[in-house]
Amino acid sequence: MKDKLRKIVINEVEYVYLITGKYLGNDRSKLTVRIYLSGYKQTPLIIEFVTPDDSYCGPLLNTGICLKNKQTGTIDKVNLNEPKYIRQLILSGLIKGWTGENKMPKQDGIQYLKELGYEVEPLIPEIN
Repeated sequence: MKDKLRKIVINEVEYVYLITGKYLGNDRSKLTVRIYLSGYKQTPLIIEFVTPDDSYCGPLLNTGICLKNKQTGTIDKVNLNEPKYIRQLILSGLIKGWTGENKMPKQDGIQYLKELGYEVEPLIPEIN
């Protein structure tokens, strides 16, 4: 598992993170981002994104999906494998009270993206 962890440094603090995907059935998938303050493996920030699943590409946020950002007025290709999005998730988690040393319940990733200004309607799975 150690070689799957990626590093990111924000304000001279090192974090490591892991992104995993799982097919849920009914054309839905879950992408989970686990972020750890370096040295604190017991208290991750866990952010889950339940989205429609593309039968060819898999989880939409793993390969990238174009979303409009209402704050900037731009259309961005949001791909959680890009460090800039991990940085935004960490900063949002810190605002919500995660320090890296405390436990938090699993977080709704769609809500995080919404708070960052993205129109998340294309990420909401249809209920069959």
